[in-house]
Amino acid sequence: MPRTARIKSTTGTYHVLLRAQKKRGIFRQEADYEAFIRIMNEVQQPAGQPQPAFRVLAYCLMPGYVHLLVQEGTDEIAGAMRRLMVHYAPYYNERYNTYGRVFYDRFRSEPCDDEAYRQLVTDYIHYQPVKHNRCMRPTGYPWSSVHTVDANRTYDPEQLLTAVRLTEDQRRVFTDYMVAKYLKRLCGLDSIEQFQQIGKPYRRTALAIMRKKGVSLGQLARVSGSTINVVRKARILMPAKQLKNATIG
Repeated sequence: MPRTARIKSTTGTYHVLLRAQKKRGIFRQEADYEAFIRIMNEVQQPAGQPQPAFRVLAYCLMPGYVHLLVQEGTDEIAGAMRRLMVHYAPYYNERYNTYGRVFYDRFRSEPCDDEAYRQLVTDYIHYQPVKHNRCMRPTGYPWSSVHTVDANRTYDPEQLLTAVRLTEDQRRVFTDYMVAKYLKRLCGLDSIEQFQQIGKPYRRTALAIMRKKGVSLGQLARVSGSTINVVRKARILMPAKQLKNATIG
């Protein structure tokens, strides 16, 4: 399947998400974060080149992914990110005696052409450690650029988590087969057709769990035989391990 072309930014500014290769992290120890920041600073301005290859306007390094706000220089966004990834991978592989890719095959990017949206993305990037319960406030996390901005800045989590288009939670695509398989496994069913025959609390809990995994409303309704409204209102009513106690009939 051909890759979807990237949407070009009219200002050369992008929100970028670098993800770890499957079952690998990007950072294991403090030294890895420090090395990435050092390499990131070095490759932005190659030796002997008067103009920067690119500029990182904001960043946050998490164990399995990296959020960046990047402005193109002499390199377009694809070349800029390739330059960064190919310089960090040898460091990581040598340190941990591994080989192959460190980052997922293709980074994700969204254009940031509006100044207000760039500020929103910057706040979203700096808010990542709070979102994932690594600190109480953005300034409490050492591996982001938050310390270069106003330490007293206030954040609106609801706005950040709903208005920013590029999030690390959107990275998985589920096929109908996968959704059916997960639902059957959750509820201990032999076929997906049995799903509508179990009790309502079990169905609602299973649907809510699948929504948390990132399955879309429409796909989950289609595969489970539920209505969109039922899927939208689904809530977790019991521990997942109790779902296998569901009875048919």
